[in-house]
Amino acid sequence: MAWRACLLVIALAAGAAAVYNRDRDRQRADPRLLDRACELSSCYPATGNLLIGREARLFASSTCGERTRERYCIVSHLEERKKCFWCDSSNSTVKNAHLNHQIHKIINRYEPGTRDKSWWQSENGKENVFVQLNMEAEFHFTHLIIRFKTFRPAAMLVERSFDFGKTWRVYRYFAHNCDEAFPSVPKHNQRSLTEVVCESRYSGVAPSTEGEVIFRVLPPTINVTNPYSEEVQNLLRMTNLRINFTKLHTLGDDLLDNRAEIQEKYYYSIYEMTVRGSCSCYGHASRCLPMPGVESKNNMVHGRCECTHNTRGLNCEYCEDFYNDLPWQPAVGKTSNACKRCTCNNHATTCHFDAAVYNKTGKISGGVCDNCQHNTMGVNCERCKPTFYKDPSLDIQSPDICRPCDCDPEGTTDTEVLCDDEDDIANNKTAGRCLCKLYVDGARCDKCKDGYWNFDPQNPDGCESCTCNKLGTINERGCDALTGNCFCKRHVTGRNCDQCLPEFYGLSDSVDGCLACDCDVGGSIDRDCDVITGQCKCRPNVTGRRCDQPLQNFFVGALDSIVIEAESSQCDSQIDDNAILSQICHVVIRENYPDGRKETWTGPGFMKVPESSTLVFRINDLKRSMDYNVLIRYEPQSNINWEEATIIVKRPYPIDPDSPCANVRPEDDTIYTTLPANSRSVLVQPAVCLEKDKEVEIRIYLGKQDRRSPNSRATVLIDSIVLVPSIDSIPFLSNDPIVKDDYTRNNCNDPYYFDLGRDNIPDVCKKYHASIGFFIRNGSQSCQCDPTGSKSHQCDPYTGHCQCVENIVGSRCDRCAPGTYGFSKFGCKRCDCNSIGSLDNFCDAASGQCKCRANTYGRACDLCQPGYFNFPNCQQCDCNGHAIECDDKTGACRECRDYTEGHRCERCLEGYYGDPRLGVDIPCRLCPCPGIMGDPNKSNHADRCELDPETKDVVCDCKEGYAGLLCDVCADNYYGDPIKGTCEKCDCSDNIDITKPGNCDPYTGKCLRCLHNTAGDHCEVCQEGYYGDALEKSCYKCNCSELGTNFTKGNCDGVTGQCPCFNNVMGINCDQCTENHWRIALGKGCDPCECDPIGSISAQCNPYIGKCDCKPGHGGRQCDQCQENYWGDPNTECFHCECDFLGSVSQQCMRDTGACVCKPGIGGYKCDMCARGYLGKAPQCYGCGECFDSWDKIIGDLKLQTEYAIGNASKIKVVGATGAYTRDFEEMTKKLQDVEAGLKSANLGQNTVVELMSNVSALQNKLNEAETKVRDSNDNLNAITSKINLGNVSLEALRTSINNLKSKTLELGNNATKLQEANLEGALNLTREAKQRASKAADEAESVQNIIANTDRQIKNTDRLIELQYANFNNTQNENDKKLEELREQLSNLDAQLPSINGKMCGQESDNCDICGGAGCGKCGGISCDQGAITKAEQALDFANKTEHRIKEHELSAEFLYRQVSQVKQDTVSVRSRAKDLFNKANDFKTAAEVITNTSHDLTAELKEFLSNTTNTPADIRTLANEILNLSISIEPKEITELSYKINSTVSQLTDIENIISETAPDLDRAKALKLNATVVNKSANLTLEIANKVSNALDEAQAAQDAAENAIEKANSDIDAAKGDLIPIALETEQAQKKANETLDHVEGLKTNLSNLQKDILKIESDAEQVKQEANDVVNRAEVAEQKARQLRQDFKQTNISLAERANQTSNSRERAQLLLSRATKLASDTQTQLKLLASMEELYNGHSEQLNELEKEIGELNTQMNYYLSEITKRSDNYRSCTT
Repeated sequence: MAWRACLLVIALAAGAAAVYNRDRDRQRADPRLLDRACELSSCYPATGNLLIGREARLFASSTCGERTRERYCIVSHLEERKKCFWCDSSNSTVKNAHLNHQIHKIINRYEPGTRDKSWWQSENGKENVFVQLNMEAEFHFTHLIIRFKTFRPAAMLVERSFDFGKTWRVYRYFAHNCDEAFPSVPKHNQRSLTEVVCESRYSGVAPSTEGEVIFRVLPPTINVTNPYSEEVQNLLRMTNLRINFTKLHTLGDDLLDNRAEIQEKYYYSIYEMTVRGSCSCYGHASRCLPMPGVESKNNMVHGRCECTHNTRGLNCEYCEDFYNDLPWQPAVGKTSNACKRCTCNNHATTCHFDAAVYNKTGKISGGVCDNCQHNTMGVNCERCKPTFYKDPSLDIQSPDICRPCDCDPEGTTDTEVLCDDEDDIANNKTAGRCLCKLYVDGARCDKCKDGYWNFDPQNPDGCESCTCNKLGTINERGCDALTGNCFCKRHVTGRNCDQCLPEFYGLSDSVDGCLACDCDVGGSIDRDCDVITGQCKCRPNVTGRRCDQPLQNFFVGALDSIVIEAESSQCDSQIDDNAILSQICHVVIRENYPDGRKETWTGPGFMKVPESSTLVFRINDLKRSMDYNVLIRYEPQSNINWEEATIIVKRPYPIDPDSPCANVRPEDDTIYTTLPANSRSVLVQPAVCLEKDKEVEIRIYLGKQDRRSPNSRATVLIDSIVLVPSIDSIPFLSNDPIVKDDYTRNNCNDPYYFDLGRDNIPDVCKKYHASIGFFIRNGSQSCQCDPTGSKSHQCDPYTGHCQCVENIVGSRCDRCAPGTYGFSKFGCKRCDCNSIGSLDNFCDAASGQCKCRANTYGRACDLCQPGYFNFPNCQQCDCNGHAIECDDKTGACRECRDYTEGHRCERCLEGYYGDPRLGVDIPCRLCPCPGIMGDPNKSNHADRCELDPETKDVVCDCKEGYAGLLCDVCADNYYGDPIKGTCEKCDCSDNIDITKPGNCDPYTGKCLRCLHNTAGDHCEVCQEGYYGDALEKSCYKCNCSELGTNFTKGNCDGVTGQCPCFNNVMGINCDQCTENHWRIALGKGCDPCECDPIGSISAQCNPYIGKCDCKPGHGGRQCDQCQENYWGDPNTECFHCECDFLGSVSQQCMRDTGACVCKPGIGGYKCDMCARGYLGKAPQCYGCGECFDSWDKIIGDLKLQTEYAIGNASKIKVVGATGAYTRDFEEMTKKLQDVEAGLKSANLGQNTVVELMSNVSALQNKLNEAETKVRDSNDNLNAITSKINLGNVSLEALRTSINNLKSKTLELGNNATKLQEANLEGALNLTREAKQRASKAADEAESVQNIIANTDRQIKNTDRLIELQYANFNNTQNENDKKLEELREQLSNLDAQLPSINGKMCGQESDNCDICGGAGCGKCGGISCDQGAITKAEQALDFANKTEHRIKEHELSAEFLYRQVSQVKQDTVSVRSRAKDLFNKANDFKTAAEVITNTSHDLTAELKEFLSNTTNTPADIRTLANEILNLSISIEPKEITELSYKINSTVSQLTDIENIISETAPDLDRAKALKLNATVVNKSANLTLEIANKVSNALDEAQAAQDAAENAIEKANSDIDAAKGDLIPIALETEQAQKKANETLDHVEGLKTNLSNLQKDILKIESDAEQVKQEANDVVNRAEVAEQKARQLRQDFKQTNISLAERANQTSNSRERAQLLLSRATKLASDTQTQLKLLASMEELYNGHSEQLNELEKEIGELNTQMNYYLSEITKRSDNYRSCTT
């Protein structure tokens, strides 16, 4: 059995290590695979018993008989008779298995050569013994098996070392009682490989012999997923193994002493021990060899590995030499982790592993070569040493790979490196390239770089830097290497090339270095500019960097801009002797073309001039003296040239000898010319010289038309003359041949540019013309656009033409167009003169009066004379003698007299009767209904009346509410006095039946028949016992609860239905208790729940039983007790009663102590034991007997007496003997007094009752009387209170109005702040708005006066009511006095609030006139009072100084917006291009859609024609059938079906319009995308336009600021004065209101009848009135302060105006840019609007196409239906024809 058990143990151990040994066993099964397996993956040696061959390395700490012979015994020995034995383990008995028990005996089961069992045995009685195995190398240990001869140890442990005994680690603890032997070690099953636990199953007493202890390093209960993991490998490593025995099983001999007979029975004894394992090679060896000096034995596991994978060492723990490129690692599974050979490129023979290098390379290579040769270095000898470089033409392993650098050491940066060691494109390295110093260049670093000079070896940079400016140096060449001279660019000069040449600026990195100033030849003073900014020196009112743009609101003028109109010239015969017949010269005015064409004339028209006439043009505003060519604009009246025309220059003053005209001769001032009939203008040659700022006359004499004979009918229309500058007098044209050639080459002086019909001017000519304009005007000229007639202050910067409003013309928009009148900012109105009644269509420019013909009348000459009509066929008016004039067109009479009306005044006015026609002549009289209009004694109740045609009596058309022929009675449902008064409609709130008479009293109007449960004089309230809204006919019966309603107070409220509830009852029907109340059923109100706040969940209880909702453990109705069967303090904690069920009366214990109430004979706290005096076991208890009861009672009484005596004795020490019994004496005395009082009260009781009853009756009567008086007083008080409330409402409205007035006055003061805005024009508007608000405030003040008057009337009414109720208030006089005192206290409280008002207004809460002042102090606010409203108003003035800063910000914004607008313009151009493409594609789409539509129409027509042919004969049908068959209508039904499918397919495609959509889908997508893009651009353009408009407005406002500021301030001052004037009467009226309120208060106090609420309200009125007065005074004071501040603001603004004028020139550039910006923005807006219109039209076109497609889809759907029908008909007919035989 023992052998079988041993085999079983070995099998289990082998199974436990199966995972680890799987690879080894497979290799051992086939030795041929050993080497190959190691090459492919990890490999391991075979396992075995590590004890074999290591007898010398196994020792024990204790062995029996080792020193001397020792006796031992066996406990409970039953097999043999002998119980004790001897042990002698000396060397002499080594062969005797029965005596010698050394430790090596456990290796073999039997003594060698015998069948005797051998064992090891320790000394007797020794508990701490260990057995240790020391290995010669590291091994892998898998499991341990020990078979004991005696009892197994009661406690032991197994530990190991893998560093040859330096440190030890425990594998496992074994103990019979783990808690006692190893208390801190876990006892549960092992959960992880490394966990150390204590195990008990191998430490039991049984068996007494051959018991086993088995330990496995890798427990089978734990799944090992990776047997090659580092955790598993470390667990298996072992160099030493030690088994410690710490406790013996003593079989009850717990006290193991030193007696021999005790100790000789207990010891450790082992039959056999197996240590299973293998040599440790970390997977790099498949077998192991004997260690040197170790004798090999059979089955011995050796310790020296036969290493593979390029490893070495006893355990293959190192890599072989020169195989250190990777770190050493154990082989794991299929990974061999072999050591890798180092890479040293044949330049080294040894290497070592470096972990830092390994990590740096990403764990790819860690080998570092040692002692590199051939001038190499580096980890892999891959780099050359300093001063050497790698030859790129040689292999890295070549011995000659590194060559010496060829560099000049004096020019290199590092003499120890000299050059780049290898090619490296990423780091810009070239092998062998010398490392030159900073400023050194050359292959050998032996010369200076470009830009440097003076090569010096001592210089650390090598060379000195050239001082050349890089921007000005050619290709940054710098300077000469020897001299240092710089090489400058074309337009740069200076030794360092740091200056631009004259007329150049902006040194930069451009090719030429500097940019040409390119100053405008006319706009700049000279051609030099600022060397930094390039800004040229501009002439006055010229801006732009090149001085090529006029300032905003200025223009440069075209060549023909100096125009003198002929209409304004003189044509006088006395001026020239040759001028004859000049008196017939006259102005011919011509209207503008109605179709929008350009006019061919300037001004209002022409001067019509006959032969021999002279026109005189006066000129006095020229800005430059020079030669001018006179251009005559005219309009010939015949086809004959005007041959005789003379230009004469008259100079009133002598010529300045220093002017260019000093050399002019008298004969030069006369020039002859002709006026060709085929032209509209003529340029007179030669030019005439005119001087600036001097008056001169240019006369045009027109002689004979044909030079031969006079012609009295010959005339010509002279439009104007134009002074065109002569190019020969312009220096930059005459002195610069290149410029002049360019000017003439581009035909910039062509007569085309003088033509009024010219369209576009080339940019080059426009540039030259602008330069000429700048020159001749010495700058630019102000637009001077008329502010009334122009849209803005800006004009065209080239021509100077302003943007005129409708029907206004002129370059300055300063006159109405011919044929219009009424010059205003809204434009001029057309004359619209009647073509028949007027001479022409021209009218007076101011009145619009046309020039009428004879017998015509009216402004437009389109009326007849008074008394006539029907222009132009005037007829006399027919008005029956009651009117003079009639309508000019219809003849309807005007202003009929004698109370008549009608087209011909043929009937009486409304309210009159008669017949005013001629021949009848019954005059019109007032209607007597019953009185006439205006009769003070009788009223009139009809608007009209008439004569009865039969009786001629007057019949009145009565108004509603009146009846009778003369409206002298009231109608039904009306009441009143119709004779002297009026009839009013009975006001019964629509609660009567108006179809029945007698609903109300006809005299008083009191309602008599109210319906719908209503009552009252006007049926306006619900009946008693009803509630609701009588006006809405919704009166409902009261539904008051009998339990909760206090019916002594009446029924429910007549409006709300609210019943009068008892206390603590709520609900409209009084049917619910209020919150936290209950028990409504009492009929006297609800009681409070009084739920305990600690024990209850909420304060609300059950409304019917009053039970509160208790927390757990609490009970009682109010939750103020512990819950049933609980005890304790409910405010702290409740505990459960633990009463014994059998011994206690109930489960409820004492609520304060928790003691249970026990049954008789039962006692104890829980009633679970017999009580004192009882015997037995609860609950079966029986009494001790009568004897015990008697003695127990006696003892109890004595105990009480003793305690009482002890207490009295203690008191005697303090109060004495008498004091100790004072309490007893007092109780006796009290009882005697009670008896005596009872006897006395019995005698007096009857009389007292009688007196009390009489007093109660009297009090009840007085109480009833008082209740009646109180009820009457309450009613009167309610009426008076309502009146007082009305007065309060009126006064509240008054206070609100005063507050509004106060806020508006503050706004007036704050207007000064708003003037600081850059938008001064806006400030003017704000001031105007302030004036309007001030006017509105005046109106409100007037309304306040009315309110005060109404308040006065209300107060008087109140006085009257008080007088009426005087008698009712006598009984309450004393109470009112008390209330009056309370009101005085409240008034004091109101006075206490005055400091807070002062704090809000003046800045400091105070009731005295200190720093900040206050009400009645004469001052308010100050320096340190910045929280007050007054001080804040003063601080607002400080903002005015920020105006200049804001203007500068606008300039910067304008510059930024200019760039934005430019970008938007480009975007708009792109959008316009895309929109054009979209339009073209849309046209193509439209064409395609039309083609499809036409095709569909054709198909429909053919089908209709086919169906309409219903009169065919059988022959025709047969013929048609044959044709159909011949036309491939197949005979087979299958083919017909296929054809139908094709037709259906085609039609279905047409129905879905898929073909059309597929063809037009790209166009449609592009259209949508373009539309979306256009929308986005539109938004962006609108936003940009809005920004541009803001900029334009800001600049306009800045321009107009100097003109409008003074007017704005003066206007503000006048408005403030007006406001002040309006506030003064308001203050007076407020004082009157105060006086009236005071009088009312005195009157009320004198009567002493006002109740508390009335007195309180009147005092409030007085306080409010006083406050109104103070606020009004404050408003006046603030207005005065605002006026002073406004004056100061005016002075400050004048200073600001001067400062703005001084800075006007500084802002010129910004103005110019803004002008250009505005122009571009305007053009952009126009273009954008055009594009939007185009897109809108395209969108409409697209929508139209979509509608057409929808219609087409519908038509095709109908065609599809018809096609199906046709197909079925064809099929039927085909079948029919197919069946036909004849």
